[in-house]
Amino acid sequence: MKIRFIKMHAQGNDFIIFDQAEISLPEKDQPKLAKDVCNRHFGLGADGLVVLNRQDPEMVIYNADGSRAEICGSALRCCCRLIAEHTGKQEVQIKTDAGTLQGIIDSIQSDYVKVEMATPQMIQRSLTVDEFTGDYIKVANPHYVIVTDDLALKPHLQYGRQLSEHKCFEHGANIEFIKIKSINQIEMVVWERGVGATLACGSGSVASVFSGQDRGLLEDEVLVKLPGGEITITKQQNVYYLSGSTTIVAEGEFRWKV
Repeated sequence: MKIRFIKMHAQGNDFIIFDQAEISLPEKDQPKLAKDVCNRHFGLGADGLVVLNRQDPEMVIYNADGSRAEICGSALRCCCRLIAEHTGKQEVQIKTDAGTLQGIIDSIQSDYVKVEMATPQMIQRSLTVDEFTGDYIKVANPHYVIVTDDLALKPHLQYGRQLSEHKCFEHGANIEFIKIKSINQIEMVVWERGVGATLACGSGSVASVFSGQDRGLLEDEVLVKLPGGEITITKQQNVYYLSGSTTIVAEGEFRWKV
């Protein structure tokens, strides 16, 4: 089976994007396709697979392990850019498992994309899990945000998996460790549910900023410094926006043995 693909990343959070029109594949088989194509040794390699409908804009996201993700801010920006280039419109609407969200592109050829994100919800403030205390937050998908003074020891690599799979999170969780640098800037590292350590996470950045704002430590616009680059989270009238660059890495044909 041959499937045309586009590979994109946003601050190193990378995705294989298939056009829905190119895939004559039942939805039940798409998780296996995700695992195969995202494999970094035997596939194309990516954090996730996105099935994108450009005609009636809609996206479905699978993690590298084949599990379905409710939302991904990085993939959302990539897809909004592709839809803008396809339609010629600088403002686009796209259906996701988190609802219909808006994307804004400065110009049709711009790689910088601003997207509306799902509204963050505090599930439990100051939740203790093992030896950590953090905020359990939902941004369509679940996040556990831990504030720390030191990211040098890479705590997401040491503790990310055990926390992500902890029994207190019914459906698992993305784990964010953040260091607050100022009222307008944080540093963040992340272990993503169904993927592992990634270089960036859009919904995790929203959750982290929301956590800091809830504690009175951050203002409405915050620069988030990630291992793969920088993004900006902006709160406007209780709506959260994620802004940052996107990159098209490659286009080609994936040959998949079903």
